[in-house]
Amino acid sequence: MTADLPPVDTLWLDTLQRVCTRAAHELKGALNGVSVNLEVVRARSERPDAQASAVASFAASAAEQLVTVITMTEALLSLARPAREPVEIGPLIRRLDALLGATTGADEHKLEIRGAVDDLGATSAGGTSARLVLAATLLASLEASAHVVCEADAGDVAAVVRVACLDGAAAALDPDVVTVAAEQGIRVRPESSSVSISFPR
Repeated sequence: MTADLPPVDTLWLDTLQRVCTRAAHELKGALNGVSVNLEVVRARSERPDAQASAVASFAASAAEQLVTVITMTEALLSLARPAREPVEIGPLIRRLDALLGATTGADEHKLEIRGAVDDLGATSAGGTSARLVLAATLLASLEASAHVVCEADAGDVAAVVRVACLDGAAAALDPDVVTVAAEQGIRVRPESSSVSISFPR
C-alpha cells in the first residue's frame, strides 16, 4: 500500500507513473516500427531474385528504431530499480531525457539538454529525492511549455540544474515535492519561467 510508504517514495511512484505514461506512446511506436520494417525485410528477402538494396532502407530504419527502444528501455529499467547512492546527476538527466525527450515530437513540445550535464558529478542527497525533484520539474515544465531547456552548472558546493520554459510559461511544481527535496538538502527555487535546483555535494 502506498499509504504505508514514506512520502518521498509515494511521490516518486506517482511521478514515475507519469513519466511512463508520457513515454509509452513513443516506445510502442518504435517497437511497432521495428516489427513492420523487419517484416518487410523478411518478406522481400524470401524472393528468389531478392537484392540487398531492396531491403537496405527498411533494415536501416529497423536498426535506428531498435536503438530508440533499447535506450528508452534501459532508462526505464534504471529508474524502476532502487537508486544507487551517491547518485550521479548527469546520468540521471540523460535517462529522463531518453524517456521524456523522445516523447515531445508527438505533442510538438521540445526538451533540450544544454551545458556539461555529464560534469555535474554526484550528490549526497537521497537517490529517490534526486530522481523525484528532477523528474517532477521536467514534467511540470513540459506540461506548461512548448520548449524546455535543461542546463547544468557544476559548482564546488552544489550541482545546479536550471530547467527553463523558453516561451515564458511557469511550471507548477507540487509543494510536497519541494518539501521532500528540502529535507534532503536539495534547494528548489522557482522563478518566473524557470526552476533552479541545487543538489548538495
